[in-house]
Amino acid sequence: MTSNPNPSPLNLGQDGEVLPAKDLSEIALDKEGAQKPSSANFDENLIKKYPRSNRKINVEVQTYTLISETNLELKSLTSYISPYGMEFQTTRNYSPGTLLKILVSLPDYWSRKQRFVNYNRIDTPNTFKVLAKVVKTEDIGKRGKKKIILVQTVNMDEVDEQVLKSYLQDG
Repeated sequence: MTSNPNPSPLNLGQDGEVLPAKDLSEIALDKEGAQKPSSANFDENLIKKYPRSNRKINVEVQTYTLISETNLELKSLTSYISPYGMEFQTTRNYSPGTLLKILVSLPDYWSRKQRFVNYNRIDTPNTFKVLAKVVKTEDIGKRGKKKIILVQTVNMDEVDEQVLKSYLQDG
């Protein structure tokens, strides 16, 4: 029996044991090394009970594709937002598991971001991007035309995450 002297770090568990491929999809670690909740066991309280998460923030939503498109499909306001995900209302139905590209428009975004970065820009951006996965779609209203979409954050820039946290905490 021969073993690989340099096993790939992608197939090692916490104690160094080799994991089967199906177990790899269930493991996601945050920056501190703690296990992130997967969408199968995603707790929406991470969003709804986050401090001051009920702030209304403008977002523009588009289904994530490999084709670069400049026009976004939907403008909406968040019901809840946190670094873990967000909930917003729309007329469009997204099936669970759909990846969405979301542009979040925070008030005074660039001046808030300058507290965390040491560079200047000629232009002053007013949005940041979030890649999110649809966890749940729920019909509301009598005719079911409006939907509440709950999404889990898949990817967000670390600095933008700090800006969002400071916006929610400081106001």
